Amino acid sequence: MSPLDLSGAVSRSQPFACFTVAEVLSTELAEALLGWFELEAPWRLVVMDFYEQYEFDFRDVEVPDRLRPLFAEDTLRELRETAGKLLGASLKPEIEITAHKLNRSQKIRIHNDARPDGETHRFLIQLNRGWDEGNGGMLMLFGGPEVETLEEVIAPTSRSAFGFEISTASYHAVSQVYRGDRYTLVFSFYAERSHAEQA
Repeated sequence: MSPLDLSGAVSRSQPFACFTVAEVLSTELAEALLGWFELEAPWRLVVMDFYEQYEFDFRDVEVPDRLRPLFAEDTLRELRETAGKLLGASLKPEIEITAHKLNRSQKIRIHNDARPDGETHRFLIQLNRGWDEGNGGMLMLFGGPEVETLEEVIAPTSRSAFGFEISTASYHAVSQVYRGDRYTLVFSFYAERSHAEQA
C-alpha cells in the first residue's frame, strides 16, 4: 500500500486547476519526516526577488531508511499517475523533489511559477507542529497578479496536500509567517506535451 493517500482529493478548476487533500500522510510517517526536517535536514537559505526561504534538493541528500517508502519508485509512480488524472495531464516519469521551510517573518509574494521549459505541475505536502491562523503562512490563491484578485485562503494544516497545474494563470502566494516553522515537501512534474503543443 502506498504511503501517500490521495483518495480524499477534492478537485477544483478555479482560480486554476488544482486539488486539495486533507490527510495525505499517516501520523507516523509525518512525524518521522517532520523530525528529520527539524533535526537533520541540510537546509540552506535561498533569497530570490519574490521570496526568501530555506530549502534543499533531495538529489543532494541521503534519505533515512524510515523515510524511504515515501520516495520509493512505486510510490512516485502512483503519485504521478494519480496527480496527472486529477489535473487532466499525462506526466513524464521525471520527478524533482525538494523541501521548503519558512520561519518567522518569511513569506512568498504573488507569483505563478510559469517559465519556459519549466515544471508544469506540482504537488505539495504540508508539515508542521500544529498550525492555525495566528501562525500566518497561509496559502493564498489569486485570479491574477494583483492582491485584489484573492479568491481563496488555504491553511497549511500538517499532513494536508495541494496539487496544481503551473500556468500563467496559477497565481499564488504564502502570507507572512508569524510563529512556528512551516515545512513543505514539493514534488514537481513535467507534462508529456507542452501547453503550446496541446493548443
